[in-house]
Amino acid sequence: MRATRGTWADEVGKREDALIVLRRDFHRHPELSFSEQRTAGIVAERLQAAGLEVRTGLARTGVVGVLRGDKPGRTIAWRADIDALPVTELLDAPFTSGAGTTATRPSRSPWPRFSRPGARSCRAPRSSSSSPPRSCSAARSP
Repeated sequence: MRATRGTWADEVGKREDALIVLRRDFHRHPELSFSEQRTAGIVAERLQAAGLEVRTGLARTGVVGVLRGDKPGRTIAWRADIDALPVTELLDAPFTSGAGTTATRPSRSPWPRFSRPGARSCRAPRSSSSSPPRSCSAARSP
């Protein structure tokens, strides 16, 4: 008799409620770039529980989970950002970031704070054109 394997949709469906709870927990406890200690700890713990080889502390708070296959072949990398943005959330919900407050900023973050409408964060000099270079982002006022 052949074993029946579920589809990806079946597997996700089995975990849907737990994944929603986890996503809302991350959203409720925002951490800015290079200060994602809590988030990185949860990610590392979950990867380790899944049986992956886990490496932590990369670029301060980075986490890598390594899943080794039984056969040689291609390598696949999956990347996800886990940092929050320094914004005030207007949504009133049980999972609102920090109960309606902004994420806390570490004392020595390399990233600028968007404190006024039109503030820019640029990693490259502005070009002479009217649009910002791709590496710039403008803060939006509420």
